[in-house]
Amino acid sequence: MKLTRIENEVGANRRYGFSRVRGHTRLGNRSQRFDIRHGDCGGNKYWDDCANDRQRVERKEDPKDRIQRVGSQVWYGWSMFLDPNYPDLWKTNAAFGQVKMRNWRSPIWMIKLKQGRFALNLHAQDNCYFGRLADFRGRWMDFTLYADYSPSPSGPSVILYLNGQKACTYSKPLITSAMANVQDGDLYIKYGIYNSYVSRWLDRNKTQSVAALALEDRFSLSTGAQGASDSPAATPFKYDWGVELPTQIAFYDEMRYGSNRDQVDVRMIEARGGKAMD
Repeated sequence: MKLTRIENEVGANRRYGFSRVRGHTRLGNRSQRFDIRHGDCGGNKYWDDCANDRQRVERKEDPKDRIQRVGSQVWYGWSMFLDPNYPDLWKTNAAFGQVKMRNWRSPIWMIKLKQGRFALNLHAQDNCYFGRLADFRGRWMDFTLYADYSPSPSGPSVILYLNGQKACTYSKPLITSAMANVQDGDLYIKYGIYNSYVSRWLDRNKTQSVAALALEDRFSLSTGAQGASDSPAATPFKYDWGVELPTQIAFYDEMRYGSNRDQVDVRMIEARGGKAMD
């Protein structure tokens, strides 16, 4: 994948946040390492994670080389490794990859960790659970995902394979009638580590009282209806909770996209002696 921009307009832009490393890969010589720590939030003129109970370090698709568009069908492949000590931050969310539409708030699809379980989350409404964090720490996971961004797909709009086995199928359209009317609604992909509603974990684990101003988060769902998700603090890093969010470390490797599965599925590529994505 030609995903060359680090989203430092919103992310905290820490030197340790993203690096290309050797010696820890799924295939080849190098992988991508993401590291996020307590308070790693940032913002721009459009959005501020620090004021919306979030933090992130993500890579974002270069808008000049768009992978997916409304009406297109895309296969994605990637491998991910979570540190053996990767924490379960419930009720804080962790996301590891998402496709979004510009000028539309909720993701079209997202790989999410929720209450110790992994889910393919669609339109912030539907979840397909496919594994537990306890089983995935400290090992490479191979993902292959098909997405049909047509408003009226002829078959499943999403198919997810994990380690070569089908894990999720989704049949509702990814691009709904409400989304079709969005002006400048380009699609783009991001991956890394993204935490939302971090004050939920801080509030559950605090060792001292905090008088924080709560977040009332409102957003549009794919149906055009309104969604809501609240949390104890809009600006959690302004307060001393007596605890801090644990460090989260994830590695990504073999990032690919194409028009069919055998172009992107690392297990198929490995079996035929294909080259690594270094």
